Amino acid sequence: MSLLHMNGVLWSLLYQSAAGTSLGETMEKIGDFLTSPAFKAILIVLGILLFFVILIKIYGSLRASRLNRIEYERTFTEVGVYEGEEVELIETVRNTGFFPLLMVDIESYFFNELELEEYEADPGSTMQYVVSRFNLWPYMQIKRHHKLTAKQRGHYKFQVATIYGKKGPIPMEAPAELYVYPKAIPLNLRNMAVGRMQGEFISHRPLFTDPFSLAGIRDYRFGDPVSQINFKASARVPMTGFNASPLKVNARDYCASRRLMIYMNFHLAMGSKIDGKQYNLRAEKGLSFCAALVRDAVYEGFAVGFAANCKTMDGEMSTRFDCDSSNAHLITILMEMAKMNPTDGASFASILERDIREGMRDTEIIIIAFETQEEVLDRIDTLEQLGNSVQVIILEEEEESYGG
Repeated sequence: MSLLHMNGVLWSLLYQSAAGTSLGETMEKIGDFLTSPAFKAILIVLGILLFFVILIKIYGSLRASRLNRIEYERTFTEVGVYEGEEVELIETVRNTGFFPLLMVDIESYFFNELELEEYEADPGSTMQYVVSRFNLWPYMQIKRHHKLTAKQRGHYKFQVATIYGKKGPIPMEAPAELYVYPKAIPLNLRNMAVGRMQGEFISHRPLFTDPFSLAGIRDYRFGDPVSQINFKASARVPMTGFNASPLKVNARDYCASRRLMIYMNFHLAMGSKIDGKQYNLRAEKGLSFCAALVRDAVYEGFAVGFAANCKTMDGEMSTRFDCDSSNAHLITILMEMAKMNPTDGASFASILERDIREGMRDTEIIIIAFETQEEVLDRIDTLEQLGNSVQVIILEEEEESYGG
């Protein structure tokens, strides 16, 4: 018998009592109903409902106390990526107890500059609000992968995620960080203003070696690429005693030392016609050139250094890396480029003056700047007199389209 039918029976008894049925007959009918299978069914249904209500209350209380035991962490598949590339963020959630935890919502905010795949960000918000729901059975671990596209250079840090429990939000420390390096844009020297800020092109030390420009044979040194080994010359080396250099490599014209120093000058003279928007666009373009130069030079076996007169996150007025050729050195430079704030810092002439005092020699120097500065010309002349070659690249107005 359905609950609707049982309800109808009760109303019928009351109606008959009101219509003049004697009290004894009414009580007899009520007694018959209370001993009927229908009433027993009602009691069973009500008991089951009460049982489930109690279970839900108990589960809610236990769930609230067990949410604090959830382990949650976030990691990126890469330490850093170049602007425009994809990377994965991996969420790992663990239920460390026997109690099942269902419909666990973990909420966090994502930077708009890290675009989530298949997620439409709110254009009116500076952050993306993201909720990940997990159903965790006893001792279960779940890993969830999110694809992100790095849309803008920067250093992005995630700190706290939130679970909403019975007593309110439960913050969880879930640190993760991603470096977005400048987009690596190779230099097209034919379309750039190259020279000593006066138009002439005076490099005798090309960045990439000519495979046919041999200057002789020399001993192998640590860091020499395998492609430069001269196996015929190495085979003629006597094998008597302990030879310190059993391998011989081809010595190239002009680039035997393979040293490259890259400078970027963020200074803008008073009265310049470059406005703030143009400045930022050209700064990003210049950093993209620097990133490509550093990356390609390290891959070619050069010892590469980088210096710039911009303010850093640590409060310094400039940044500098001496020449080195390891992949770790490359990553360190790119990480610093990701964090750089494109604003004028120390005097650029003083940065060049330091290398002059330290006697920099036999180095190919590339300077990327916004405009010509007379105070820098004397330092460039001195660097050339020390045996270095200098190229100056002026960021032009056509670079304003960068970043679209």
